[in-house]
Amino acid sequence: MEKLVREIAEKFVRPMMESFSSFPRPTKNWMLKALSLFFALFLWYFVVGEDKVDMNVTIPVEIVNLPRDLVISNQFKKQLEVTVSGQRSLIRGMADQHISRTIDLSKTDPGTVVIQNTPDSIPLPRGLSILRVQPPTLTLLLDRLIKKKLPIKPVLTGKVHNGFMLDSVTVDPPTLEISGPQSILAQEQNLKTGPVDITSLDQSTDKQVSLALKSEIADLIGEPVVAVRLNIVELKKEIVISDIPVDLETDKGRQSEVIYQLQPSTIKITAEIPQSMLQTTNNFRSLFRAVVFPEALLPGSMELRVEVESPPEANVLSIKPETVTLKINETRPLKIKP
Repeated sequence: MEKLVREIAEKFVRPMMESFSSFPRPTKNWMLKALSLFFALFLWYFVVGEDKVDMNVTIPVEIVNLPRDLVISNQFKKQLEVTVSGQRSLIRGMADQHISRTIDLSKTDPGTVVIQNTPDSIPLPRGLSILRVQPPTLTLLLDRLIKKKLPIKPVLTGKVHNGFMLDSVTVDPPTLEISGPQSILAQEQNLKTGPVDITSLDQSTDKQVSLALKSEIADLIGEPVVAVRLNIVELKKEIVISDIPVDLETDKGRQSEVIYQLQPSTIKITAEIPQSMLQTTNNFRSLFRAVVFPEALLPGSMELRVEVESPPEANVLSIKPETVTLKINETRPLKIKP
């Protein structure tokens, strides 16, 4: 290239300089013409005389006009490796022109579509040409786009602490709605969580767990996290307690003494008691109180329902008998001590 510039200088510049030297004296116009010639040669060198090169560039693939009821169900190359021939400055300038391989799918149906990546399919600026495109073809699998709501199933490992049991398990959210190819979603019946370890748990807890998804499902919804609620309760033992006395509940501010009889005066209950309570209590009868609540304390007989007061950890299953007869014989004024 330098040799070519010297030849041009010998052929055009030197004769021009010799012709200017024959003038009586230089002028300002002469200097302006010489400067213009210099810049013209400089521009010609970098534009017209620039060497051509072959360069590999990356061209993105752009999908347009995909029907709303279709989806591409396979993975395909999103970029093409293109070998371009031309002036280096033009090739480097391609990045500012956002050139892409556009694929129009407006007239496609479900099935397999093979796209040919020919040099004519990629628009390039004038002065550039395409020598090679890789890959030469793209295969697209078009499928129907559907929505499906799938329940989430927790996967548990381990055992809770001795004396406790897993009462219930809930997941929040309980389901996920997924949009995707019919060929993929039609086979799915539920989504499973990753392993949830319940080893030695002795109280209810919440755990944040990722879903264990197939790769094709993960491509559709990413990596969602759900909350798993583990309801742990203590094991209970069913026991029967007899001869629990029935008390008469009266107004503590009353001014009279009630002479009464209860028939029967004791009851029997069946209750569930936590195992920890069984290990720390010897007198189970003391844990419960049977009581009746009369509406009025008047002489006569009435049948009353027995209420049983118990610790919150215990669960009363049955009361026998459920009612007792209250017989009030008389009421006497309370003696007030001086």
